[in-house]
Amino acid sequence: MYRYEKALPGIDIFVCTADPVVEPPALVINTVLSVLAYDYPPQKLAVYLSDDGGSDLTFYAMLEASRFAKTWLPFCKKFKVEPRSPEAYFRTAAEPHGDPVMANDWSSVKKAYENMKQRVETVTKLGQIPEEIRKEHKGFSEWNLVANRRDHQTILQILIDGKDPTALDMEGQSLPTLVYLAREKRPQYHHNFKAGAMNALIRVSSRISNGPIILNLDCDMYSSDSETVRDALCFFMDEEKGHEVGYVQFPYTFENLSKNDLYGGSLNVIMKVTTNQLTTS
Repeated sequence: MYRYEKALPGIDIFVCTADPVVEPPALVINTVLSVLAYDYPPQKLAVYLSDDGGSDLTFYAMLEASRFAKTWLPFCKKFKVEPRSPEAYFRTAAEPHGDPVMANDWSSVKKAYENMKQRVETVTKLGQIPEEIRKEHKGFSEWNLVANRRDHQTILQILIDGKDPTALDMEGQSLPTLVYLAREKRPQYHHNFKAGAMNALIRVSSRISNGPIILNLDCDMYSSDSETVRDALCFFMDEEKGHEVGYVQFPYTFENLSKNDLYGGSLNVIMKVTTNQLTTS
């Protein structure tokens, strides 16, 4: 895939959430950060969050994630971190005592993540955005016009503009685009649930990044492999069969399952076969 580096298409990634209680903002931004940190040219990557809950709590979490991304993305690239959900990574990775440079960065980034997570969870538990935080971003003023989660105007905020030459991480490298969207809802019109959210995302993304390839994932399922996009493109860009492919689906793989899992939820065999096939193709 790296021999096609210059020909890689733009990728628009859609993440959907609908309720900050059922789908806590701290969980949602871990999914967002895991795809922001994909091994892919940042100028060709755009991540969109559809918030059907229309919650300023979720918007605040996204704002925090956009700031933390400036630290998290270069850390992931420098040390080839996997998985790239910070919660999953720091929960499973052992502190690298043998490498002083990585150990120092590891501790610093972990502390930054834990501080961010605490801020997000504190505000979520409070159930409202404190006034001092509302002053940090003009986007919060949108909620002055919101009647309730089922009756509000479109709220669209570009938190990171990948086309902006000043949108850089801590190492001076370009960042992917990051967008928050709460589509308009009115009680007299059916919003069509996730299908409606996807339609809104397609319309909005077509005006911002217009990537020819769309990746969709649930907000509570972080991406466990930074090569996911490149793996999928092996099918789309195949010189012989690529023109016949319109859709690629990755199976879920679940953590913390016991040996008594009756339904094969871990999908170990499928994931190993898929990974090996993609590696050798």
